[in-house]
Amino acid sequence: MTRIRTMTTRPGRRPNRFVFLLVAGLIVSLAAGGLLRRAFGEDQVRVAKPAPSFTIKLAPGKTVKLANFKDKALIVCFVATWDSFCQKQMVVLNDLQKQYGETNLAVVGLALDQSRPEFVKAYAEQHHLNFPLYLADYDIIQAFGSLTAIPTTFVIDKNQNIIQTYVGITETNVLDADLKAIAKQQ
Repeated sequence: MTRIRTMTTRPGRRPNRFVFLLVAGLIVSLAAGGLLRRAFGEDQVRVAKPAPSFTIKLAPGKTVKLANFKDKALIVCFVATWDSFCQKQMVVLNDLQKQYGETNLAVVGLALDQSRPEFVKAYAEQHHLNFPLYLADYDIIQAFGSLTAIPTTFVIDKNQNIIQTYVGITETNVLDADLKAIAKQQ
């Protein structure tokens, strides 16, 4: 028969204060680092990051700004017209824009092509995109943070906060779930 030993203190002896403080400090540091929340499965709580206040110059005197999309869901997607994955992502975005209409959703494509804006505009017309496709510049790329791959899609809520970022092709049902969550916001 194996005897199970329990960790108890001897009668009349108090628990070691050092051990108590060590365990308490460990709990506090885990909580501060968010590890305690992850350990107990509560990692769904996130604070949305404000979308960068971008400005896209279209022509002398004509610009598109983040403020133009106030009070509607916004999807900003960095693409390249020559990339097959980006082409598939643009089809998804085209379908979403058609499904939601222009009153509830704005989609903005930002092309990373090394060409002129006229080429990007011609591509959008040739492929019947129902959302604007603009040529991205260095400032807007830096405003959104350095991109690691394309397509990269940012979902922005009505309060102009980035609620999701997706790298690679993002399916319609995933973006649709985000847009339904935005629609529930007050």
